[in-house]
Amino acid sequence: MIFFLVIPAAVAVGILGFAFPARQKMVWIVPGVLAGLGLAGAGLVFLEGSALSAFLAALAVDVIGMAAFLFGFKRSKTAGMASWLRRAEELQNSVRAEEEDGASLKKEFDALEDETARSVRTYRVVKGLGEALNWEEMAPHMDYAVQQCMGFRDYCLYLMDDSSALQKILFRGAKMVEASAPGNSAASSWHVKNNETYLELPIRRAGNLIALLWLRISPYMAEQSKEKLQTQSEEISEELVMGLEKARLFSSLERLSRLDGLTGVHRRKVFDDRLSEEIRRAKAFRTVFSILICDLDHFKSVNDTHGHQAGDEVLSRMGRVLQESVYETDFVARYGGEEFVVLFPQADPAGVRKKAESIRRRIEAEKFTFGWNEIRVTASIGIAHYPVDGADGAALVAAADKALYRAKDAGRNRVVDSSQI
Repeated sequence: MIFFLVIPAAVAVGILGFAFPARQKMVWIVPGVLAGLGLAGAGLVFLEGSALSAFLAALAVDVIGMAAFLFGFKRSKTAGMASWLRRAEELQNSVRAEEEDGASLKKEFDALEDETARSVRTYRVVKGLGEALNWEEMAPHMDYAVQQCMGFRDYCLYLMDDSSALQKILFRGAKMVEASAPGNSAASSWHVKNNETYLELPIRRAGNLIALLWLRISPYMAEQSKEKLQTQSEEISEELVMGLEKARLFSSLERLSRLDGLTGVHRRKVFDDRLSEEIRRAKAFRTVFSILICDLDHFKSVNDTHGHQAGDEVLSRMGRVLQESVYETDFVARYGGEEFVVLFPQADPAGVRKKAESIRRRIEAEKFTFGWNEIRVTASIGIAHYPVDGADGAALVAAADKALYRAKDAGRNRVVDSSQI
């Protein structure tokens, strides 16, 4: 009876071992097969007749049953493994999608963070410009707007003055190419000059040009997107419009405060400051300069004969005559009443004497028309030179004034150099 139970079971156990992993297979297969084969051999040897037939039948049934079980188990295991692999692939794809979504969200967050930081900086600029009471207080905020908000280290800021000319009021960076005259286009544009790239950014209000930013691409900016730089700069420049209008107002007020309202030349206080500055420069660089004082002869008679309005017209024209008669580097001011003063930086004394004589002749030839009257005037001029005629402003003005009165005493309508006294 033991053969009908143990032997087929041992053989079945050996077959069942194939369903387990490699390491576990050896535990089941080797003992099972050896025991099954040994007992099967003994059964074949010792059993006879009907007992042998029954043994073989039982063995066959057990083997077939175990084979069927093993086939079903393997199939089930393979199907489960495929399902597990599909699930693992789905999980892997899900993780990859989550990682991509996370990277996209991080990129969006970084962009939003940059935008927020730029908005905060721009707000700080606009607030600072609104609180500024003069150009000196505005300049640092303008500089911050260009360098920190737009990202350009090197730039020039031009402001449109009352005569519709662009004046450079702020710049950073050495050896920058000057901006070209802007066209009628309101859009910004890129330019390449001397192998360097510049962004021309016109700033307009109600269609009128009020300022121009000339921005140079630095080497560290070369890898950045030009389109992004241009768009950001345009957006920030729109926030600067009111500040730049305020700067124009300050510039206009400052210019008006420095100029004489009647003649259009500088006021005496401005001349005194300019003279002190020129003396400091001349001492530092060991240069020379000259001044002349011009006084209209018998000007009181013009007021008495033709009225003060005629006198004002003569003074107004005198301011233009003097400005037209000298270089842009020379400095013209109204010293008081009908007296004018001109400063000639780094000028040769002989050249100044020729220039003074040219001015005298120009005034003498000028026709001042008031109503139906034609008025002619002459002028006496005194000249003094630094440092031979004075080491400070007061001494220099006194020397020129002394030469002027010598010209008056000599008959007026003439030029006297202090060296002639």
